[in-house]
Amino acid sequence: MSSTNERIICVPGQVLCASSNDHVAGQGTFERMGYIYASLAGVVKVEKKLEINIVQVQSLKEQSTVPSPGDIVTARVLIVKSRQCMCEIKCIGDIALTRPFRAVLRQEDVRATEKDRVKMYESFAPGDIILARVVSFRKKILFLLRELFQKGLGGAVNFFQTLPKNYSYQIYPFS
Repeated sequence: MSSTNERIICVPGQVLCASSNDHVAGQGTFERMGYIYASLAGVVKVEKKLEINIVQVQSLKEQSTVPSPGDIVTARVLIVKSRQCMCEIKCIGDIALTRPFRAVLRQEDVRATEKDRVKMYESFAPGDIILARVVSFRKKILFLLRELFQKGLGGAVNFFQTLPKNYSYQIYPFS
């Protein structure tokens, strides 16, 4: 990637440069198999911090925020399966997104202990709002959520009436 002041416009999935110790993926990009790719359509920016060049893509229309590993996000449950929930990320921290991102919450990432005893159908329903931490992303902007068991994270709003099962569980009467 050259460090000239020319404007480089890119599209999602476009290879921007080779990933190295000098060039790392920043906002609006992702790294896969030794290359940095654009995850947004926009203008390529290279920001130099110390000895590292951070390759970023800024949207042409609006400032867009993309979840990064470690971010706390607010997501809405769309589909509940036996081993995972498909979710839609609505906010990153306290920033509301202009467009949602797809995410997956796996069964083994719901609790810290007794992971095999979690029943997704009893824990979540479509429409529930959850707080989670982004672990990573796979494929094309499919974020992996986890660590619901940390203090301050977990289910925030249930849109269906739940019944208490024990001191730490609520169940849905429909499941």
